Amino acid sequence: MELTPRKLLRLLVVVACVAALGWTIAALGPRRVLGTALDADPWWLALSALPVVGRFLIWAFKWTRMLARESRVPYVPALRILAAGSFANLVTPTAKLAGGVVRAALLHRRFGWRMSTAYGWAMADQVTNVLGNVTLYGVLAVAVGSSALGGDLRRAFLASGLAVLTGLVAFLTLRPWMWRTVADPRVGKRLARLVPSRMRGDDDGRATADRVRRILEPLLGRGPWWRTTLPDIGGAALAFVSVCLANAMVLRALGVEAPILVVSIAVVLAYFAGVLVGFGGLGVTEAALTALWIQLGIPPESAAAAALLHRAIFYAVVVLLGVGAF
Repeated sequence: MELTPRKLLRLLVVVACVAALGWTIAALGPRRVLGTALDADPWWLALSALPVVGRFLIWAFKWTRMLARESRVPYVPALRILAAGSFANLVTPTAKLAGGVVRAALLHRRFGWRMSTAYGWAMADQVTNVLGNVTLYGVLAVAVGSSALGGDLRRAFLASGLAVLTGLVAFLTLRPWMWRTVADPRVGKRLARLVPSRMRGDDDGRATADRVRRILEPLLGRGPWWRTTLPDIGGAALAFVSVCLANAMVLRALGVEAPILVVSIAVVLAYFAGVLVGFGGLGVTEAALTALWIQLGIPPESAAAAALLHRAIFYAVVVLLGVGAF
């Protein structure tokens, strides 16, 4: 695999985050963090795996609804394809790209869809997942900013939450215009050059505007936003609430009674940081989660132990589901 400057930068960020997490644990004392983790209630830890599984179940329902706009795909195969894609994201150094390609390939192989069409629906799902997480952050930030939390932090959350929700409204408003723009054959021809070669198999390797239309139509051109994109974003946000609940249960296992808003906003931000960097979020999500929880008032040793325990459980669920799906 060629190590491009972009990949090198991501790798350096991951190394820096792992180093920051290691430094935090070293400063707290590894025995202290380990002791906190070992004192966790095993029943609450075991129960925290259920919302992680629930996230995939909700996610599969959301994606099945999306795919039905193209052709009916049964729920169980859709769930298996999602699990396989998530496993690929976890074990490959990409920012959710590998999982989309795997899902497209499995749709192509299992149901005979054109590769570009299949990738379009995988990409539409990934984009609406990110928008769902961003929307969830906006709602949580406005809620936290409207709460009794004092000082500049409250105002920062309120302002950022309102900005995020305003951006979502702008995207939904501009969606028809964006579709008209990319559907223009002249624009599509230029954009086609950016399409990865793995998506060109159904067009004899030629860069065509039609391929761009097939890839972007699921996100931008299928029905009005209030019947398609908005419910997709809502389904993604609901699925991610399960991850927030799983983290709250891990903290409960450690005896930490943290407000669910505080837990959730840290989880959303930490996972978003992991998405931006790639590499399955390894190192980045854990470091961000620990730092954010400490800043929001959770005891440092509990923050570090909870981040590591949750991510270990999360990885275990993804690996088990992914291996089973493959």
